[in-house]
Amino acid sequence: MKNQDIFLTILNRNQKALLNAVKGLSDTEMFLTLPGNSNCINWIIGHIASYRDGMLVDSGLKKYMDTNEIAIYAGGSNPITPTDTHVKNSRLVGIIETTFEDLTTLLNQQQDVLKQNPLGNKKDNIGYAGVCNSLSEHFSQNLGHESIHIGELNPLRELALNRRNKI
Repeated sequence: MKNQDIFLTILNRNQKALLNAVKGLSDTEMFLTLPGNSNCINWIIGHIASYRDGMLVDSGLKKYMDTNEIAIYAGGSNPITPTDTHVKNSRLVGIIETTFEDLTTLLNQQQDVLKQNPLGNKKDNIGYAGVCNSLSEHFSQNLGHESIHIGELNPLRELALNRRNKI
């Protein structure tokens, strides 16, 4: 199996899990957190969207988030609440859908794309140029990282649905 096939499998599974996790949740429910210093769904999908944006930039494709939006969801950023600066949930889900389409098209159509060097600018917190030696390395790191965050979504969805049913 080629890396492109593996990446497409992971990307497809992650996309389905992500969209299922947010389906039917209100904006308020997407800001619920578990006890402790945990992330809400808004932060998780914004974080994934910003990393997918980096994958596109490193591939030489269009980005969808601006630098200010990326900063909100960057690795190491603080958890957010509905009163903090954030990107609307509907915009984040739209970016998730668009970046998925772009990455899927890229992986399906360009056979040697994963061999190229990343093109993005790490200084701007987009892409991994200078950190990863190839797009294959970058995609491996990001899709693994994305999968970890996808795993955070189900407990948050369950929390939202349990609270909804108790009202």
